[in-house]
Amino acid sequence: MTIEEPNKLCEIDIKYGYIPGESRFFYIMPIIDVFDRFIVDFHIGLSCTAQDAARTLQRAMFKRQLFDAKQKPIIRSDNGPQFISHNFQQSCLINKVEHERIPCRTF
Repeated sequence: MTIEEPNKLCEIDIKYGYIPGESRFFYIMPIIDVFDRFIVDFHIGLSCTAQDAARTLQRAMFKRQLFDAKQKPIIRSDNGPQFISHNFQQSCLINKVEHERIPCRTF
């Protein structure tokens, strides 16, 4: 697939880091537009749930003004629990976004 303009394909994934002295992890989940590699929106916190993923997707749609667009973007993710959840799938359906899942560790 060749992406020739923004808002056609976005990728979402979760990264984490360790917080020294706190003995815990933090999580960051960006949504990146594949065309220009722009981080459209992101979640950062001490947890990362399906609800966080759904909320981040909705904010990204709002920031790019895609609620009324004729062609909605494809959102690509791995098969992590946040992305295969009912909550995230419902968010994709409500926002009319096609969800493309790929095998883990292929981004």
